[in-house]
Amino acid sequence: MLCCGGGKPKDTEDKFKILENRWIIDKEAIGEGGFGTVHLCKSVKTGKQRACKAMRLPTMMDRDDFRHEVNILKKIRQHKNICHLVDHAEDFKFGYLVMQSCSGGELFDRIAEKKCTEADAARAVLDALSGLDFMHARRILHRDLKPENLLYKDKGPGAPLKLIDFGLAIQLPQNGRATEVCGTTSYMSPEVLQGNYSMECDIWSLGVITYFMLSGTLPFPGKSDDEKEALIEKGAFSTEGRRWEGVSKNAVDFVRKMLVQNPKKRLTSKLAMSHPWITQRVAHSNAPLSEEVAGSLKKYTDANRFEKAIRHQMATTMTTSELHRLRNMFEKLDTEGTGSVAINELQQVLQTDAADDKAKTTLAALDLSAFDLDGNGQIDWQEFVAGAMTEHDLYNDENLDRVFAKLDVNSDGTLCQREVASLLGDDHAFTRELLQTVQQKREDSSDATELHMTLDEFKALMMKSSTLEGGVSKKTKTRGRKPRSPKEVRA
Repeated sequence: MLCCGGGKPKDTEDKFKILENRWIIDKEAIGEGGFGTVHLCKSVKTGKQRACKAMRLPTMMDRDDFRHEVNILKKIRQHKNICHLVDHAEDFKFGYLVMQSCSGGELFDRIAEKKCTEADAARAVLDALSGLDFMHARRILHRDLKPENLLYKDKGPGAPLKLIDFGLAIQLPQNGRATEVCGTTSYMSPEVLQGNYSMECDIWSLGVITYFMLSGTLPFPGKSDDEKEALIEKGAFSTEGRRWEGVSKNAVDFVRKMLVQNPKKRLTSKLAMSHPWITQRVAHSNAPLSEEVAGSLKKYTDANRFEKAIRHQMATTMTTSELHRLRNMFEKLDTEGTGSVAINELQQVLQTDAADDKAKTTLAALDLSAFDLDGNGQIDWQEFVAGAMTEHDLYNDENLDRVFAKLDVNSDGTLCQREVASLLGDDHAFTRELLQTVQQKREDSSDATELHMTLDEFKALMMKSSTLEGGVSKKTKTRGRKPRSPKEVRA
């Protein structure tokens, strides 16, 4: 049952106290984010392993959101492709969700590591569709489908894929429509952006995921939410070119029928499950390391010092699923578990894993010493992540806003010499170089000697803009958890 503690917890030492008679919970988190932390736990009675999500509840609005999520989870707990709720509780600081443990990793991991054939993709999509069909029959919308919200039950080859994270899910009344613009921009449907939608929005999101699995790219890319939204509302995407050469006609047809602008003409979950691409599994070749990944590493080694330092700062502070995936990738290279890999060993591993001769050539040209920011001849996981971050991670308004805010110690809206020095050290020559770069992009002919870099100028440097303009940074549009409590977009 949902219960409240009788007295206010003294501190974090009382965390999980309300569950201790039912669950043995590991105090060390296996995951974290803006919501709180995730911990492994075992049932006191059966010894079965589960996962406990501890969600911070600083306001009554957060507490209402938590209870709303519990109610949704209770209605969908008995389907094989939905990570079901096992137990729940709340105290004065946290809400706790004890969920089925999914130890097989994220769908996103398998996509990014190129260990996904077309048959694997079809099986994964069928699992997701099965879960959605169960939800949609109850008029429940997920509203935040994305690769990291799809987890495998275990690491077995036939493990079912499960839908997770129902913090944005809602149940619509019969003939009701949702109006709140919420979710993750890259996977939002055009009708969500317009504020008038129903179950079809989840099908669009799964179509985007399928497109990503098959091509390694998003159908509607952009360096900002505004750019992505414009492309989504326009609805134009390509299934031609080198990336699609080996993809079957059935797969292309499936994607095109999922990403239909008019939701009434889009496939339903039932119709999608009967599509030939799903019913007739088609094998697809597997590429362990694409030329695109090799190119991403090459871009980093050619980056300027400021961009490298910002990347390293992101690797130190960000906790997104993409960084989690890259850290896992590094740990596979770190066979001895020392936390670092010698540069020559890393070069050898990357060469071995390269998918083709073109990738090998690109990797051979890499100066991996450029990854070694502290100059010790070893590359630790943060240095590797900093180098391997994709443009999707780097050129992301939310991530750049967060790093800028952390560096802007006095919160005056600009970065001065002292604050830049905290990132790069007291290198006066480089600070002058950075000041000159900012002035050139401002087309400022003055002989200013003090650096005061605005957020817009910071972003423009990172995004290689040709000109800089003053003014206030445009903020990301507000997203929400549910209609009565709008909040920020979830990354």
